[in-house]
Amino acid sequence: MSFRQLFILTTALSLISSPVAADFGITPFAGYRMGSSIDIESASASTKDQIKFKDSVSQGIVLNFDLPEAGKQGELYFGRQDTSAKLDSGLFTTGAQATDVTIYQLQFGGLYFPGRKTHGGFASGVLGVTRLEPKGSGFDTEHRLALSLGGGYQFLLNDSLRLRLDLRGIYTALDSGGSVLCSGGCELTYRSSGYLQIEAGAGLVLRF
Repeated sequence: MSFRQLFILTTALSLISSPVAADFGITPFAGYRMGSSIDIESASASTKDQIKFKDSVSQGIVLNFDLPEAGKQGELYFGRQDTSAKLDSGLFTTGAQATDVTIYQLQFGGLYFPGRKTHGGFASGVLGVTRLEPKGSGFDTEHRLALSLGGGYQFLLNDSLRLRLDLRGIYTALDSGGSVLCSGGCELTYRSSGYLQIEAGAGLVLRF
């Protein structure tokens, strides 16, 4: 199953399983992701290095539905970042110093408004998967467990429109000792349990 098919299926299931009387919100957003690096070493452990992801813009969509308890919502988050992975020193086994990477997140969880409303300050938490999709035939696509925690504020514009500002931390777990973004013959392995990115974003919430 492709990542796009998984996103469509998860979206459909979340809508079907939500309360019938619930209101929904759809939020297309744009943001900026900062910070993240992965400690690596060669298979022989003779050299150590870091892979760094370039800070860049991100975009995506968030779906929310109201839960029976006031101030609580279910949340489905889909985000995408086009960036590049650069090795501090040395080369990837393909001979490249850096490679373009598209990072996707598909996560499901909840959102909580302390004021028991559908606007104002909120906290959010979602859990799902990160897809690392490097460009080029010498690299493999990888899927890893991911967790996002954050908060923000929704400004009430009218009954069906909000301005949503978000700040979230996105943590992607890695298997220490796993291969790094490359296909058979890769000599680089993870020496880190995961990496953290910070995303600041803004979007318009369309309520219906």
